[in-house]
Amino acid sequence: MSRIFSKLKSVDFFRKIPTDLTEATMSGAWISLGAAIMMIILFSMELVSFMSTQSTSQLIVDRSSSNDLLKFNFNVSFPSLSCEFATLDVSDSLGTKRMNLTKTVRKTPITIDLEHAGESTADTHKAAIKYDEEDRFEEDLLDIDVTHPLTHDNFLGTLARYPIVVVNFYAPWCHWCMRLEPTWEVVTKEVHDKYPEWDGRIRFAKIDCTAEMELCRSHFIQGFPSLRVFRKGHDDVTVGGRHDHEAYSGDRTKEDLLHFADTLVLSAGNPHHKHASLGSAPTTLGCNMAGFVLVKKVPGTLHFRAKSDGHSFDHVFMNMTHAVHHMYLGTKPNSRKLHQLERLHPHGLAKEWADKLHGKSFVSDRTQDTHEHYMQVVLTTIEPRGGHKASQYDAYEYTAHSHTFVSDDVPSVKVSYDLSPIQIVVTEVTKPWYHFLTTTCAIIGGVFTVAGILDAVFYGAAKLMKKVNLGKNT
Repeated sequence: MSRIFSKLKSVDFFRKIPTDLTEATMSGAWISLGAAIMMIILFSMELVSFMSTQSTSQLIVDRSSSNDLLKFNFNVSFPSLSCEFATLDVSDSLGTKRMNLTKTVRKTPITIDLEHAGESTADTHKAAIKYDEEDRFEEDLLDIDVTHPLTHDNFLGTLARYPIVVVNFYAPWCHWCMRLEPTWEVVTKEVHDKYPEWDGRIRFAKIDCTAEMELCRSHFIQGFPSLRVFRKGHDDVTVGGRHDHEAYSGDRTKEDLLHFADTLVLSAGNPHHKHASLGSAPTTLGCNMAGFVLVKKVPGTLHFRAKSDGHSFDHVFMNMTHAVHHMYLGTKPNSRKLHQLERLHPHGLAKEWADKLHGKSFVSDRTQDTHEHYMQVVLTTIEPRGGHKASQYDAYEYTAHSHTFVSDDVPSVKVSYDLSPIQIVVTEVTKPWYHFLTTTCAIIGGVFTVAGILDAVFYGAAKLMKKVNLGKNT
């Protein structure tokens, strides 16, 4: 056994020199101290690098499924667009068109200062309003004395005189007003004959909004014709301690209007009960639209505008000034995923990284101004270490370009988006432990070897200097 151990000593790579045969020098001490400090510094730097987060970025073709839908979130305030007619349409390059979205859109009346002035309500689809045929009453109208429109001089007096006044706010140029005019005159005559002046419970009247613009604006009229119900000199009734305006939004045929008048007259003198056929009319001129839509990952457009079947709009007086509270795609990250995004994003997160339009306002300085926002969207996928799909996060960033132009159509706000086919994938990578061990050994061995070479150089130079000096002395 002793012979085996004796032979094993022959493979010793680290043969020892007796201490008596070694010599300590001052230069060797300084070099050893410097080498030790260098080892500590390099080891510390390598340890920090090993523990730090590192990521790799690569550009690939978007690997989303063709059936994936993207959530488009928005919250926009229009101080001069009534909730009565505010609508949102969505279209895309595939030809898909969704008109007047309602399920995921909520409207809130606001003041000119963008403060809420009522409760938020979910929008609902409204059936097209029915009118009488255009030539139905041509012969009957020959014997009817057309009612003179009310003016600002006799408007309040008329409202104070009768318990119920139904007013048609119209514009002579409006196509739908022309359709309603003969029906309105026939109905007015029959209602006044059935409920004469001595009865005095109900009156039908009309107002020309081209002649009485301020009067119509004071009652927040934006679409023509608009039918309002005034009781006891005002058009709001108290329901549950809250004031609501009343507006007729039903069909506008002769039979429907006469039936409406007969059922409405029963509430004369009792304005605290709302009629079942009446809807709420706007109490302010502005509207906040908030919600989301699910869109395909192809170029498309969100179209905010005033629209209604059976109403006309005066383009000149439409004002699409708006303030964007938020407008972003996808979902907002929770605190954990936001931290991962901040750590791994190649160039860090810029302010409002996902919502470049946040807090911006766009003012219509001219009549018929239409605003358009163009968004170029890029998908960045963050893949933390571990590779679990649940820990991944898709961050949608975009650049926004906005401009305003005069439109020949009804002024509106268009938000066009275009998604890049290139996806950025940011993957968190970690150094393997054997890489750290290898580097540590390289640091120790390398510094030790370089220090040994330096020590040998200095030691040899010192001996040479001694020999030279001895030669001079002899």
